[in-house]
Amino acid sequence: MIKTSLNSLESVAKSDLRIELRGNLDSLNAQIIFFQSHSDNEEFINDLEEVRDVITNLQACEACEKNFGKTLRLWGLDEDEIHERSHNPKKFYGKGHLFFNFRMGREASEINFLRTLVRETELCACRAFNDEDPYEIIHVLNRLSSALYILIYKYIPEDFNVGIEKFFGKSKR
Repeated sequence: MIKTSLNSLESVAKSDLRIELRGNLDSLNAQIIFFQSHSDNEEFINDLEEVRDVITNLQACEACEKNFGKTLRLWGLDEDEIHERSHNPKKFYGKGHLFFNFRMGREASEINFLRTLVRETELCACRAFNDEDPYEIIHVLNRLSSALYILIYKYIPEDFNVGIEKFFGKSKR
């Protein structure tokens, strides 16, 4: 069995779920950097840098086995505001929940791609920690997914409105 260091005292198999989680966090960080390096939009780059800071903090929490220890805050919004906006986008952005397609534009598409990677990473964290959250990593990833969802509204074209209503009629929200 090929082993690697989990921490200074413990070696684990390369297939260990904590090692997989580290790889997912690393891939997420790399993808953010890739999108930033291919953009000329400083606001977009800065918005993603706030996300990258969260991922870097999560990497440190997991590696050092420490709690995240603070409330997630992105773009001036706290966790409760992020949660409320992600559940009520019509109230905050004038559009209902979106069904994504290529007409959403490059930046919104890239944010959506990151959102899906965060969700995959969250599921990996659930497996790695047996659905417990000893370092608040699962919780932060869950909120980060919601934060990326609402960030999409900032970057979609004004006339993009492919929402739930197109498929199911008027939304109850």
